[in-house]
This record gives sequence, structure tokens and C-alpha cells, in this order.
Amino acid sequence: MSEKIAWSDRAERAYGQIIDYVADEFGATRAKRYMKEVYETVGKLPENPKMGQIEPLLEGSRYEFRRLLIGHLTKIIYRESEERIEIADVWDTRKSPEELVARFKE
Repeated sequence: MSEKIAWSDRAERAYGQIIDYVADEFGATRAKRYMKEVYETVGKLPENPKMGQIEPLLEGSRYEFRRLLIGHLTKIIYRESEERIEIADVWDTRKSPEELVARFKE
């Protein structure tokens, strides 16, 4: 079982952008609540790495990607390996699904 959680550069950038947006639009308190929800949810992955659903948009990819929903507008996209759980992306679900697929073909 994987115990280490690693965030990809892409995931860190996307997460930072979402935090900035939430803070700008809804205030620091809401941004802190959002951050807490993300970290509590992601923190459960080592105990239950298959808790997320398989991401259907990324089926057929080189890896099996799973997703966790944070609220209605954010997906945490991750994959599990023997060494770690990698948070591959943090996706704003208001964006085009085709953009998500394209990001994983890079």
C-alpha cells in the first residue's frame, strides 16, 4: 500500500490558482475552508487509495486515474503506484472535458 502522497507540479499550480480565485472571489475564510477540505480528503488516500472513482475521461490512459470531488466544481485527479499516490491534477469542472483529456496526452 502506498503511504506517501506526492503532488505533481501541474497539480500544485492548478491548486494554487483555484485557491487564489476562491480567496479573491469569496474571501480568505472560504479559501481556508476549501484548503482544509482538500487536505482532509487527500489525507484519507493512504488508508483507502481506491476511494475515488475511476475518471472516465482518462480511461485508456497509460495509468488508472481516479478522481475525488471537492464540492461541485473541483476534481482531484490521482493515481496510485507501489511507491506513492500522485496527485496528478486539480481540475475545475467548469472547464471543457476535452481540455482535461488533452492535458494528459502531453
